[in-house]
Amino acid sequence: MVAKKVLITGATSGIGYATAKELIRQGTEVYFIARNIERAQAVKAELGAKGFFIADLSSQKSIRKAAAEIETQLPIVDVLINNAGGVATEFILTNDGIERTIATNHFAYFLLTNLLLENIKKSEYARIVNVSSDSHYRGKIDIESFTQNKGYFVNTAYAQSKLANVLFTKELAKRLSNTHVTVNCLHPGVVDTQIGNKGTAWYAGAAWKLMTMILGVPLEEGAKTSVYLASSTDVKGVTGKYFDKCREKKPSTTSEDAEMQKKLWEVSEQLCPLG
Repeated sequence: MVAKKVLITGATSGIGYATAKELIRQGTEVYFIARNIERAQAVKAELGAKGFFIADLSSQKSIRKAAAEIETQLPIVDVLINNAGGVATEFILTNDGIERTIATNHFAYFLLTNLLLENIKKSEYARIVNVSSDSHYRGKIDIESFTQNKGYFVNTAYAQSKLANVLFTKELAKRLSNTHVTVNCLHPGVVDTQIGNKGTAWYAGAAWKLMTMILGVPLEEGAKTSVYLASSTDVKGVTGKYFDKCREKKPSTTSEDAEMQKKLWEVSEQLCPLG
């Protein structure tokens, strides 16, 4: 069976855009979540996407509003790709009282996925794909830092958020083990995107640009593993795994800690109620 309806966050640029483009080329119906309506309209026309929804993924209220619209307009979601991400160069609390980087990169994944889970379960295909990063190998979870400034450092915050993606993937896979829904995460590679330039200080943006110029791979290359996990029959039934270059890869030891997986879920429910 081929996925018919795919929902992608952050498809107006970068890896998400390249992922959407390739899936549409394969004949998939792609819907996406974007923050800016003008850009969303332009991308929909450029790619031939089926539709879009507007949300600020750092805001729980905005995510809930978009999810309610998706539930009505898209009753069956074959694949959800949690792709959108960002990083703040200084400690900023969202309106929900959560540090912005972890709010955008983890809590958005957690909330949107859980709100749309019934729609995903209705699909016979049923895949969830979470874009993480090899930065997670350097990550440590400091729960207090989700809401308190404990000496914020951009690289530490980003690594923590990407570790949270892997922990969330593994815990969700366990919770869905008696269903047909699969959940996997991935490293896209160091890709030449604007993620390091969004709302950052000039020096951080310049450093990001230099790094991606030296080490970066093209967007199409960075999107390959997302496309693979969303569309390949090779991973049918595979769940709770971490992938790089379309191959399973061993994630960090910390991400394999069952107690930490459970703890992060519990804290996420406290800070981001699902009821």
